[in-house]
Order: sequence, then structure tokens, then C-alpha cells
Amino acid sequence: MIIRLIAMSRSIGIDDPRNFKAFSVRIEGALDDAAQAELLGRIAVRHDREHAWISEVALRDWPALKSEAWWQDGLTGMIAAVQKFGWIDNESRSIRAHIEHAP
Repeated sequence: MIIRLIAMSRSIGIDDPRNFKAFSVRIEGALDDAAQAELLGRIAVRHDREHAWISEVALRDWPALKSEAWWQDGLTGMIAAVQKFGWIDNESRSIRAHIEHAP
């Protein structure tokens, strides 16, 4: 799944939600630091230039997906699979995602 931060509309979307083996944040378009921080703040518990720690709760409660059993089960499986790499912060219940930029 790719979490899309869309500069033009100042919105957040999810592409390829069934792909739990690919997890990243894509910033699409130009955002100044304040706008990027505001958008990331909607879904991330913390972030820097390269990584965002995405809230598990935000993903589980994603409006279009939260009632889907495959979504909840997929998130549970993804979290279990990446735990061994240190990509889960159990205290903040967040998942590490690489940030990429697209024009």
C-alpha cells in the first residue's frame, strides 16, 4: 500500500490497499515544510525527511476500509511480519514507512 499525500488537493489517499508487502508514503507535488508536516500529522505520530511512523489506529480507522475484514487482517499480518525488523513502535502503535517524493 502506498499512502499518498497529494499537494494539489491537500489530501491523503491510499493506493493498492491490498498490497501489504509494500508500505510507503508518497508525497505528490510540491509541499512546503509546514504543509507537509500538517498532512503527515494527520496520519503519522512522528516523521523526519526520510521516514514517517504511521499510526496503526489511523490505518485501522481509514473510513473507506475500516469495516473490511481483509483490511484489518492484512494490517495485523503486516505488523507481525515487520516487527522483527524494528519497524513497529509498540509504545506509539505506529509503523515505519519510507517517504518518497513524486513530481
